[in-house]
Amino acid sequence: MAMPLTRKRSLHTTSRSISPPALRRKVGITEDAAPTWPSSTDYVRIFSWNVNGIGPLLQRPLSFDSVSLTPLRSFLKRHDWPQLLCLQEVQISPRDTATQRQLQRAANRGQTPDEPAYILHLSLPRDEYNATGFGGKVYGVATLIRDDTSSQISLTRRPDWDLEGRVLIHEFEIDLVIINGYWVNGTSNPYRDPHTGQVTGTRHDHKLRFHQHMLEEVLQAQREGRHVIMMGDMNVARARVDGHPNLRTSPLQHVKNRADFNAKFFTSKDGMRGIDVFRHLHGTSRKYTYHPRGRNWGESCDRVDMIIVSRGLVNEAGAVIGTDICDSAVDRGHSDHVPLWISLDWFKLQSQKCRMPGERRDKSPCPWLSWLSA
Repeated sequence: MAMPLTRKRSLHTTSRSISPPALRRKVGITEDAAPTWPSSTDYVRIFSWNVNGIGPLLQRPLSFDSVSLTPLRSFLKRHDWPQLLCLQEVQISPRDTATQRQLQRAANRGQTPDEPAYILHLSLPRDEYNATGFGGKVYGVATLIRDDTSSQISLTRRPDWDLEGRVLIHEFEIDLVIINGYWVNGTSNPYRDPHTGQVTGTRHDHKLRFHQHMLEEVLQAQREGRHVIMMGDMNVARARVDGHPNLRTSPLQHVKNRADFNAKFFTSKDGMRGIDVFRHLHGTSRKYTYHPRGRNWGESCDRVDMIIVSRGLVNEAGAVIGTDICDSAVDRGHSDHVPLWISLDWFKLQSQKCRMPGERRDKSPCPWLSWLSA
């Protein structure tokens, strides 16, 4: 009689792919750093940050002040209350409901009547074979959405094909989709079928499948006439200018993964044909998003976190106002990645294509956009 298949521990334990929980790291965020964008009711600001463990951002400060801010709330305030904050690698176990609630509270602790509140969306790993390291505290993405923005999102979903807690898809009432993603890091470690536990290839194979799944999400949205913004840690540096002192070229599979990524999302006529907004607006400027701890700042770094948008968002709508990488040790804080952001002219976006629920697209003003100037 065949023995029943037992659940096996994940073999995926590379340091770049799974970082240990960061609960004891000190937070290096200070409140005296300059904000990244001036306040304006015409612009929507969206941030992305691989935090490499959410724990340090939830710490309650040692203060007798009852309204003292958590590091997370301080980050939101310092960056002038962005409409969305997309976080990757939050490293929360799906069973740890206490930390999930703590994250929601930390985003709003110390809120005053004239400041916004934030609503939390989470996607945490539910793969029984490939996401079990550190007691399930691996991967995971979270999006904090400002309360005056959340009502404009018609649907937030976790795609069925993502069992590792890597993707959140936010579909807006206007023709816009924002995808918060923590992309797979390719390694030679085994990948197990999430239903049977049998080894079916390597993490490199899984990475390439992830690329295909993401492309299918993008193409479906674009066929429906929607603009797409993908943002997050994509675990690939696109070109020589994106790595310092060198671009990783070995083992050879990393080169193949990079070529697949560039083809699917930038160059192939059957792909997204997207725009890397940092390169579009800043040319060959050398700024990087991944700065490993234990190395001197700037000694070894890569631009692996990106914001990629549909061409129409730039060429037709003209809605991309600015973008940048917060490339400093202060902004890195406790993590090994720095934040990056994009700013959109929401009125330009809605004036190009505006579709109210149940109605055809037209170019008339959207009455619900009054929330921007409220």
